[in-house]
Amino acid sequence: MLRRVVFGIFSLIGIATAAAAAMACAAAIDGSGSWGVAVYAVLKSIVATAFVVLVAIRPDSRRPSRDPLAFAACIMAIAPGLALQPPADNAAGAWNVVAGEALTIAGGLWMIFSIVYLGRCFGVLPEARGLVTRGPYGLIRHPLYLGELTAFAGLVIASPRTLNVLAGAVFAIGQASRMRMEERALAEAFPEYAAYASVTPRLIPRMARRSRNAVGVPREVPATPTVGVQ
Repeated sequence: MLRRVVFGIFSLIGIATAAAAAMACAAAIDGSGSWGVAVYAVLKSIVATAFVVLVAIRPDSRRPSRDPLAFAACIMAIAPGLALQPPADNAAGAWNVVAGEALTIAGGLWMIFSIVYLGRCFGVLPEARGLVTRGPYGLIRHPLYLGELTAFAGLVIASPRTLNVLAGAVFAIGQASRMRMEERALAEAFPEYAAYASVTPRLIPRMARRSRNAVGVPREVPATPTVGVQ
């Protein structure tokens, strides 16, 4: 039942983001909108569609989460994006709008790159489906969250209104809570996670990192019979 609810929610988000992307592209074509916003809207639509597909095909978790705090953290990570206000009409071309759009595009591309490696490891709640350590997950433990935080920061920079700044703070708190809960779930499910976490930064890549082979962490550790959390 919960899985169907989650699929329904993400389907609605996917439809909404696709419609928003179409309108953003139309506005950019007729000159009333920004191409940077349009490109990001398209990227966001692609990511949302990918989430819908992943929710549909992913296997059940080994230990379903029913923690109210986990649900609250997820709401804090999703709701702020719906409250964001666009830049003022006379702000087009301002340095912060250009910089913010560039940042959101970079964050969106990184999110897509992370999703390619995450695959069926995708999860909304902190439920252990496996442990992926290859690709961007070999650089940091939460590359998808890094992309989401980067993209959200770009939107706030482009439109630094009070409501947007507050939404950004709530979003960051929600994501930080989700990261801690997911790490706890993975540590409980996979004994090798401690070794992986000891040499892999949480969110910011190190300039030089040690080889995990020294501590015996494989490139990908499948669960039985499912895969990872993010």
